[in-house]
Amino acid sequence: MIPNESHPGSNPAELNEKNSGLILLAERQNAHEEFIEGYPGQLTIVLRINHVQTLLNKDHTAESFYGPDVTVITTTTVSDQVLADLTWEKERDLIQRFNPDYHVPCDYPVYKSDDGGRRRDHVENYLRGLLWLSPRLQRVELIPLVKGETPDERLRCYKVFQSLGAGYVVFYGTQYFTSRKGFKPLRQDICQVVSEQPDLNIMLFGLQSPRLLRKLPPQVVAAVGRRWIGEIQLRDRSVVENNSLYDSMKENVESELGQGQMPLGVWSSTEVMA
Repeated sequence: MIPNESHPGSNPAELNEKNSGLILLAERQNAHEEFIEGYPGQLTIVLRINHVQTLLNKDHTAESFYGPDVTVITTTTVSDQVLADLTWEKERDLIQRFNPDYHVPCDYPVYKSDDGGRRRDHVENYLRGLLWLSPRLQRVELIPLVKGETPDERLRCYKVFQSLGAGYVVFYGTQYFTSRKGFKPLRQDICQVVSEQPDLNIMLFGLQSPRLLRKLPPQVVAAVGRRWIGEIQLRDRSVVENNSLYDSMKENVESELGQGQMPLGVWSSTEVMA
């Protein structure tokens, strides 16, 4: 299953200023859309794939709805119920029609509480989906997810990333806070990934606190989440005040990204991939 050859038909995302830094997890809500439409600078947003379907039902693409100054990243990191109904073919069709700038593809649920066999099956299914989808979305750059609770499970991902030429990946951290595990195990797991594969750049979902971001390794270069809603007091301040508060938040978050210390005992890529 795990390929050793390269995949020239793939289209992995390369790190740049539009897909890094502070990134807004946006909902289909009027207040969100009014802020995005009215902000005078460049924005990058993440949109869940169930919202993609809603916009397509109204004949919108990413650019027709959000405009040319908004970088749109779609994601399959949605509820297990939504994932259960999302086939690879349906995902391909939705993303081809919506045409975002980037896409986080083919998520499968992988939980530490699952038995090892179930986790391995889901990691394998995720990687098969990634390999199937990659050559079929040539206009959309892909940012794959790091999946797996053990080094062996993650190693399967790293080998596929290497075959696709993918050096920019997503670490999904939202569940560390929704399950009340908190920041410490999140940091430990990110440091483990960095120790195993230090050449990867990481987009982190679920954390936008500058105080905590500064404690993460420098490979974390993007922060996706909903903290921005409270920070800019979205529904309580004027448009001008929202924009000013957002600019301050952006500066504070981005000053901490890519600045942390490398974890001790970082392995080289060749040691992991051998």
